[in-house]
Amino acid sequence: MTRALKETRIRGVETNIPFLLNVLQHPKFLDASVDTYFIDENPDLFNFIPSQNRAQKLLHYLAEVNVNGPQTPFITSLKPSNIEPIVPEIPSSLVHFYLIILLYVFSSSTNWIS
Repeated sequence: MTRALKETRIRGVETNIPFLLNVLQHPKFLDASVDTYFIDENPDLFNFIPSQNRAQKLLHYLAEVNVNGPQTPFITSLKPSNIEPIVPEIPSSLVHFYLIILLYVFSSSTNWIS
């Protein structure tokens, strides 16, 4: 249970996972010598170690750079080149095939929504 809680990642909302980890690691809980006053008698259960949340920090940084551009100076004075990607031609027979597959995937994925 402890491992599952430590590996759980939920973004955007507060959870009680740190509290549950404190309960599961408490010596009295491990000895199975708890009663209904366990939480009242152990206020240290509410002392949480802040998580590093590195993935959320990375996502926030990438979104910031994507929206506002890089805030660090360029190492070189050269401007980025404007490269137009080469899009290969798709034969019309394959276009119809891909459309059929997309329609099938979309129609089967909407069944669980309704």
